[in-house]
Amino acid sequence: MELEEGPTILDTGGHSYQVLEALGEGGQGEVYKVEEGGERFALKIYKETMSPNFLYNLKNNIEKGAPTADFLWPKRLFQQEDGTSGYLMDLRGSEYVSFVSYLNGKTTFDSQNLLLKWCISLCSDFKALHERGFSYQDLNDGSFFLNPHTGELLICDNDNVTADKKSLGVLGKMKYMAPEIVTGNCCPDTHSDRFSLAIILFMALCLGNPFEGERLKNYDFIDEKAEYEMYGSHPVFIYHQLDASNRPIRGYHGSVLKRWPRLPRYIQEAFHHSFVDGIVDRENGRTTELEWLRLLTQYRDELVTCPCCGYSFAYGLEEKNLNSSCPNCRQAIGDHCILKIGRYQIVLEEGKEIYTCHLDKYSSDYQSVLGRVIRNKKNPSILGIRLFLEGDVIILDRKGNQKVIEEGGVIPLVHHLKVKFPQGVEGEII
Repeated sequence: MELEEGPTILDTGGHSYQVLEALGEGGQGEVYKVEEGGERFALKIYKETMSPNFLYNLKNNIEKGAPTADFLWPKRLFQQEDGTSGYLMDLRGSEYVSFVSYLNGKTTFDSQNLLLKWCISLCSDFKALHERGFSYQDLNDGSFFLNPHTGELLICDNDNVTADKKSLGVLGKMKYMAPEIVTGNCCPDTHSDRFSLAIILFMALCLGNPFEGERLKNYDFIDEKAEYEMYGSHPVFIYHQLDASNRPIRGYHGSVLKRWPRLPRYIQEAFHHSFVDGIVDRENGRTTELEWLRLLTQYRDELVTCPCCGYSFAYGLEEKNLNSSCPNCRQAIGDHCILKIGRYQIVLEEGKEIYTCHLDKYSSDYQSVLGRVIRNKKNPSILGIRLFLEGDVIILDRKGNQKVIEEGGVIPLVHHLKVKFPQGVEGEII
């Protein structure tokens, strides 16, 4: 059903929408900007008559509501007497660009920290989705949008989301599927979502597919048969520790070859776990959302920025081989204070943030900022942590001198300073 701009269309629920413009078209439907009651929305209209089961699932999702605000979730069902159907959703802001644009190099995040923020949001959102009993089933590069200046995420195409272990017949793109979905041995579920999530994370961090390497040379062109073998029947991770048959091709996979060695070891191991162990054991061998959240937060905590070239990289705390020089320009990066709180080690530099998860070990909030490293305006050589949390903080220096930092105050960055946060949480700047 192709609509013209200007006319008003009615649905069986008595709602009227004025069509303002066409926004886009996909294999399943067309999307229009519409206005109703002075408010503007996006309206997706399906090209074909959808099954009662599909529409029942869509209606059920609308009633349950979005797992988080990052989902462009269906708001209202659209139906007409002739069988035409679709749904209403919020408009995507113009500040968001597609994940495909990022993969193609047309868009870049302003910083590595914002890229990690986007990845953390993605994992947090899918954790919330799965905890609600849903599975997404069709993760692919067209599902996501990003704000390159803030690291914010939007997740679209949520009409195929359904109850876990229930299939609507939508499988997705082979290169983003779990192998058992490509081969047809299983239906999409939470476990296949986790495999696809790992692929999206790998592509975000390395700008390449984890199963595309030397084996591409086996095919004159990549058709459905080739994809079935590479992603389904015989997938080989390009950095498989015991099978080097599918390594990235030099001169062709330059982005992956450059970025993979610079990932922290624990991130590399998480990918290897998902793409090697996770093929053999789909239920226990795939890195979970919570595991990704903890690992990516650790990566974000370790980030430092080279003062010479501005390149951001992991400090290397886990490897016990600190990166004292920038891997990009080889210049020394200087000494950094590190805030230790429980299992967290946060390398402190201007702009580094402290989150709720750092101060509450039971929290799943990896985004709310409770503190930020700032530079003293009068003396730029002095750094401190500006507090945004409720309650006073007590600091104790190595000589035993104690001082109370009131709400909104600043903790000075001094080596060997012990910090007592509210609710009995203790840390130390080393």
